[in-house]
Amino acid sequence: MQHSHVFSRRSVLKTAGFMAGAAALSGCAGSTQSSSKTPAKAAKAKNGTLTIMSVQGEITDAEVAAFEKAHPGIKIKQINTDATRLNAMLAAGNPPDVVRDAGTDVTPYIASRGIALNLDEYFAQSSVLKEADILPINNVWKWDGSAQGQGSRYGIAKDWSQDAMWWYNADMWSAAGLKVPDPSRPIAYDELFDAAKKLTKSSGGRTSVYGLFTTTASMNRIASMVATAGGRILSDDLGTADFTSPEAIAALTWLADAAKAKVGYSLTNPSPDWDGPEYVAGKQATSGQGFWFGGFLGSTAPAYQSKTVFAAAPTLGKKRVSPSFGAVGYWIPTKSKNPGAAFQFMEWYCGGDAARKRISAGNGLPSLKSLLAVVPQETAFQKAAFKVQTAELDYVDVLHNATPYAQTTALDTTLAKTFTAMVGSGASVAKLADQLTKDVNNVLANGKKLAGK
Repeated sequence: MQHSHVFSRRSVLKTAGFMAGAAALSGCAGSTQSSSKTPAKAAKAKNGTLTIMSVQGEITDAEVAAFEKAHPGIKIKQINTDATRLNAMLAAGNPPDVVRDAGTDVTPYIASRGIALNLDEYFAQSSVLKEADILPINNVWKWDGSAQGQGSRYGIAKDWSQDAMWWYNADMWSAAGLKVPDPSRPIAYDELFDAAKKLTKSSGGRTSVYGLFTTTASMNRIASMVATAGGRILSDDLGTADFTSPEAIAALTWLADAAKAKVGYSLTNPSPDWDGPEYVAGKQATSGQGFWFGGFLGSTAPAYQSKTVFAAAPTLGKKRVSPSFGAVGYWIPTKSKNPGAAFQFMEWYCGGDAARKRISAGNGLPSLKSLLAVVPQETAFQKAAFKVQTAELDYVDVLHNATPYAQTTALDTTLAKTFTAMVGSGASVAKLADQLTKDVNNVLANGKKLAGK
């Protein structure tokens, strides 16, 4: 997989266009059926066209050809990810057969509105995606009507990473007179911030090296920090948000301080690209990416492998939580014209031959325990990264920061706007927390109204 595709899979749901379109999805809330706890009867695949909405170029022509060869009579048609178009297709009763999405962000929304097919029967009959073989990360694709992480399955990840984990350039840390962190032990966020200040190099008002990876005040980032302190952002019923708790204040203080100190790119100091190109150009001493970043280095900048170390997710408090910020994969709309073929694609791409090839190239972690064995472990760099990653699997958790009442992308749009405005104006963190609580709750209240709650 080319690095542009690797980047797009982690970023497309965060782009301005998708964020704007995500709000449009809520417009169909009143017209959708309610969530069904009854699994859909597993349909047989039919010959014909299988329409997949995904990121342009992510599913390669070679992969399309391989799937079609293995499934004669089925032809794949790809359409680019576009929330506004998806909303229109859902409203018209003519949706794609398969939709690419972030399970961490959308499962409560698409399941509670009856937009997504309950796939329990499909999984029960699958000889590829066997229940006992599915890694716990896929619990983010579960919904029981009130809580994410349990209940029925509505999708599965294609590949994933624990995205609060990070990478550092050991040579830069040593050159700055810093003790290189133990990658197996989580560094405290405050310690990381102090190190970032020493790693950052600026002169004449210009910064040549940033010590910290890019930070963004998003639901996933804030919730992951808060979770390590034993807190959460959304209420138990997922209907309201609170950014004024001590744990949330601590997270916002850290994010605001990092932005003001300009030790890394942030919402108030946007990156010209993403962590990858900046890191391999020597402009960042750290990279805030998950396991898949090792594959990027191997294909793009192998010389950096000898000085790059993969580390456990930082902690704000004393609890280790290391979530995924996406678990990007696929779901099937309830009105798919060919759900049987759609699930065949999910089996092949997320657990079959395509998954095996993708994972063996180092592009993320698999959804199946049995495929962990094909993760690259040939070089010293790969072995070291996989050792840290394997230990980190014990700390995967569902953050409970997605809600049936709004797309996470819509909440992130609100967070970004408020954070940028208030931190840029010099407002206190207390005022920032109050305003974030007000603004996010307005979005949730509107969503609840549209859902008839």
